[in-house]
Amino acid sequence: MKLKTIIHLILVAIAISCLLVSCTYEEIKPQKVDIPDSVKFSVNIIPIFNASCNISGCHNQGGIPPDLSLNNAYTSLIFFGYVEVDDPEASILYEKITTGSMKNNATDQDRALILEWIKQGALDN
Repeated sequence: MKLKTIIHLILVAIAISCLLVSCTYEEIKPQKVDIPDSVKFSVNIIPIFNASCNISGCHNQGGIPPDLSLNNAYTSLIFFGYVEVDDPEASILYEKITTGSMKNNATDQDRALILEWIKQGALDN
């Protein structure tokens, strides 16, 4: 064989080896979350909004809808249709924090609490 052919075969073998080695995936396991039997809007949901959502310039009063400030969050979510108690996973609020634009602003715990609150009827409690 010619030297050029041998070098070509070696380069092809190296390229294939690199491709095979680089095809690895890291398994991401969801965090274990603890959900209380009764999720309360004022105790469990408002603190999520206070920590991540209703900060200045975001979902605060006069900011980007919905208004998730303490006094307006419940009315904004229910009145403007962000919550769907008949199909909780289809709620706009839940979709935004799981697959939408706000997914990086919510933890697994946040998502689980919000989903459970909606499943429990999205009460103003």
